[in-house]
Amino acid sequence: MDRSKDNKGYDYDIIVVGSGVGGGTFTDYVSRENQNLKIAILESGPYRDRSFFNQREFDMTSMYFNYGAVFSSNMHIGVSAAKTVGGSSSVYTGVSFRPPKSVIEKWRTLYGMDFLSDKYVEESLSEIEEDLNVHELPREWDNDNNKLFEKGATTIGLKVKRLKINVKGCQQQGFCNFGCTTGAKQSTLEVQLPRVMKRGVELIANAEVVTVSENMVNCIIRDAPEGTIPNKYAAGKHTFTSKIIVLAAGVLNTPALLLRSIKELSISKKNIGRYITLHPAFNINAVYPEKIKNYKGFPKTMYCDDFSEKDRFYLETSFYHPGITAKNNPGYGIEHQEAMKSFSHMMSILILLHDDAIASNRIKIDSDGKPIIDYKLSQNLKESLVKAIQVSAKLFFAAGCEKALLPGSSKYPLTKADSSAIEELITSKTLNFNRTPLSSAHPQGGARMGKDKGSSVCDEKGKVYGTNSIYVCDASLFPTSVEVNPYISIMLLAKHVAEGIRERFNKS
Repeated sequence: MDRSKDNKGYDYDIIVVGSGVGGGTFTDYVSRENQNLKIAILESGPYRDRSFFNQREFDMTSMYFNYGAVFSSNMHIGVSAAKTVGGSSSVYTGVSFRPPKSVIEKWRTLYGMDFLSDKYVEESLSEIEEDLNVHELPREWDNDNNKLFEKGATTIGLKVKRLKINVKGCQQQGFCNFGCTTGAKQSTLEVQLPRVMKRGVELIANAEVVTVSENMVNCIIRDAPEGTIPNKYAAGKHTFTSKIIVLAAGVLNTPALLLRSIKELSISKKNIGRYITLHPAFNINAVYPEKIKNYKGFPKTMYCDDFSEKDRFYLETSFYHPGITAKNNPGYGIEHQEAMKSFSHMMSILILLHDDAIASNRIKIDSDGKPIIDYKLSQNLKESLVKAIQVSAKLFFAAGCEKALLPGSSKYPLTKADSSAIEELITSKTLNFNRTPLSSAHPQGGARMGKDKGSSVCDEKGKVYGTNSIYVCDASLFPTSVEVNPYISIMLLAKHVAEGIRERFNKS
């Protein structure tokens, strides 16, 4: 294997820790104009290509940390994040929201992210969307669940909008959350990583980074699991040197890595891991009198943002497979089994809450250096969640469902006969997260960007305060929740960080 060093003794010009949206996008942009840069991407997960995606739910949970749910310390929320080459972009549905203008304005004015001018944001997002083929899908792709969502929402006076998805040549298989077998989803795995590897970027999978110091990465490389693509490096401990180190390991792991590296970097841990937001979610279900063909068409095409500004939540269409649906449905034992017998009749809604960035909500590490999620939902947001469940119940029944399987209800299941008493039956007093935990697939924050060193971890270039060579380039940079599915927003910041580092190399 080639471990040749440059004339200053470095193995690489840039090491990127993480191959997901942030790491892949950063590497793509930083290497476009200077393909002579020696770059390595270290990914803790295995290298699974599309031939691995067998569409078996049980097998595909291996693509996630902790098989799909890393729980908060109070067990009130389970965070889903992928441990695989391509990161969570390999297992998401391709939803591609632009960051709301109100959020961009807040980041610019309150956190000193002056580079987010209207011109820069518009030009960057347009370029990204064109590259990923982001567009609304044709209506004939709407599965039954999407059609029922539109019917129910319209009946109760809500405005339905169409999601934009980044697919090309999609065959509507419906297994987006377990990897796309055709490569139609324009994920990091399919777009940026093949592109940068053609430019000579080295991808090292199964490489867990333990600590970083100035210009140095310490990692453990493990053997590739069966059915995945092996590395050229032998298993064991490895140390790599680099002029620049970019952390893009995701919100669960970038702050944890910085916390493990406090002594090596001689930096303050005051703000590291703090101010995380999780975009807490409930995927809720109701039973329709006839079978619903949710396995045909695209799983997510519609959403409603009528309650976003005042009540702090979105409603989106969703459809998940039996195991995930079973996890999300309330109840235990025979009651739960009876509900799951109606799986082929189930209509689904995804509730997404806009949570505030609070210092006490944070990523910590245990004695072994593993991440711990300390997160508590505020009472105000809990009230918003109650309203979201109430609205969803009305939407379910307006769509023609016979019963609703809802958390936070004093009666289970709710039936059409309960339609007039929804507000009395679903309250914050009956909503118990110990019985029905929330979910999260959009963790953000923990290494927030900002001009104020006293409240931030990274400066407006993405460089960690107090370091010379350590940068962050993933959703950890977000100073607040972006309030929508964060894929495109991560790419926007990754592009900016890449431009700054590219300029740094041009000057050297």
